[in-house]
Amino acid sequence: MYLLKKPGVGVDELAESVNKEKSTVYKALQNLTNKGLVVREYRILKGGGYKYIYKPTPFINLKKTISENLDKWIQGIGEVLNEAEKLESQGELLKALEL
Repeated sequence: MYLLKKPGVGVDELAESVNKEKSTVYKALQNLTNKGLVVREYRILKGGGYKYIYKPTPFINLKKTISENLDKWIQGIGEVLNEAEKLESQGELLKALEL
């Protein structure tokens, strides 16, 4: 929620704002980045060095990611239901469920 209100912040500012350890915030940001919900950008500092800043994924990308994941989930559920239907028609569904 903080990134939605104030995009483009670093781990230090975010950790301070949510009152969490930097390592905890960094791990959460990595997880969100891996899931396509947050974007990490590289910034060169004027005094030398660099830092990463984090922003929420643009809505159009978020919509695409959610849509793709829903499609995969629906396909997976369909496969499970088809397999259950095969087992049920063979009288094996209860045996499979008991395992």
